[in-house]
Amino acid sequence: MTNPDDPNPSPDPSPSPDPSLDETAPLMEEDPFPEASSPAAPAPGSEDPTEEMPIVPRAAFSPSPPADADEPPSLPRAPAAVAVTGRAPASLPTPPARPDLLDRQEPLFRDFGGYRLRLEPADLARLRELPGSRGKSDEELGQSFFDGQAERIAASVAGDVPSGAELRVVVDPYSRQAFVALENRIRGILSF
Repeated sequence: MTNPDDPNPSPDPSPSPDPSLDETAPLMEEDPFPEASSPAAPAPGSEDPTEEMPIVPRAAFSPSPPADADEPPSLPRAPAAVAVTGRAPASLPTPPARPDLLDRQEPLFRDFGGYRLRLEPADLARLRELPGSRGKSDEELGQSFFDGQAERIAASVAGDVPSGAELRVVVDPYSRQAFVALENRIRGILSF
């Protein structure tokens, strides 16, 4: 027996087993789950259901018919409006194609104030970012830009650039500025 006041209690040298556990716990000599211990022998009535499933080839799930099909392709079905009313709905006229809305491949030029102003195709494409440019061709946008800015561009380089020079106009639609360049040097900047 141990003393509760003893600072170093020593374990009981001879613990006695609890007789109530030995008497109440039966010894298990049989395996309680025989189906879990032997996977080779399934219990009756619990066969593997996947063994009886048919194997379907992958081609059966293909959206296109097999290449060796002798049937002609089926005709397209009529729209629901034809099936209900017996006549096809009136089609809307297609708008005429505008080839001028395609990207321009050549620069656009304008002569003004003794200078030849040039907008490159990349600069014309940048004009599409400006408000009010929807549905207009690159040439229309460039001509409109020159109509409003050519006088200001010529005035910004007058006295600095000799008359008759060809000037490239580089457009930045986000800062709404145009840079006027002679060869590789910027000669003028104007806001629009």
